[in-house]
Amino acid sequence: MAKEDGNGSGGGFLAGLVIGGAIGAALALLYAPQRGDDTREFLKTKSDEYTDLAKTKAADLSETAKAKASDLTETAKAKADEISDKAAAAADSLKAKSAEVTDTVKAKAEQVTETVKTTAADLTHKASDAVGAAKDKATEAVQSAKDSAQSLVAKGKDAINDQKEIIEESIDAGKQAATEKKQELTEAGDAAAAQAEGSSVDTVAS
Repeated sequence: MAKEDGNGSGGGFLAGLVIGGAIGAALALLYAPQRGDDTREFLKTKSDEYTDLAKTKAADLSETAKAKASDLTETAKAKADEISDKAAAAADSLKAKSAEVTDTVKAKAEQVTETVKTTAADLTHKASDAVGAAKDKATEAVQSAKDSAQSLVAKGKDAINDQKEIIEESIDAGKQAATEKKQELTEAGDAAAAQAEGSSVDTVAS
C-alpha cells in the first residue's frame, strides 16, 4: 500500500517536472527570443537536463520505494513472526489451561464418584443393619408373643385345674352332705315309725 503511494507520488513529481520544464522553456522563448539554432540548442540542453533530472529522480524514487518496500516487508515479517509467536504462546497457554481444567474436572468427577460409592456403601450397610435389627426385633416380638401365649395357656390350664378341683371338692361335699342328710332323714323316719308303733300298742292295750 505504501509502495503504491510512493510510486504514485514519484509519477506525479515526474509529470510536474516535465510540465514545469516545458512551461519554463516556453516562457524563456517568449521573453528572450533567440536564433533558431540557439533556440534548438537551448531546448536540447534543457531537454537533456530535464531528462537526466527525471532519470535521477526516478532512480532515487525507485531506490526509496525499494527501501520502503524492504522495510515494510521486514516490518510485516517481524509483525507476522510476533503475531505467530503470540498465537503459539496463546495456543500453548490455552492448551495448558484446557489440560488443567480437564485434570481438575477429572479429579472432581473421580472424587464425586468415590463419594457416591462410599455413601452408597454406608447406606447399604446401614440398611442391612436396619434390616437385621428389624428382623431381630420381629423375632424377639414373635418369641415374646409365643412365650406370653404359652404362659397364658399354662395359667389357663392351672386355673381350669384349680376350678376342677374346687368343683370336685364341691361335688364330694354335696354328696357327703346328701348322704348325711339322707341318713338323718332315715334315722328320723325310723324313730318316727317306732314312736308311732309304740303309740298304737298302748292304744290297743287300753
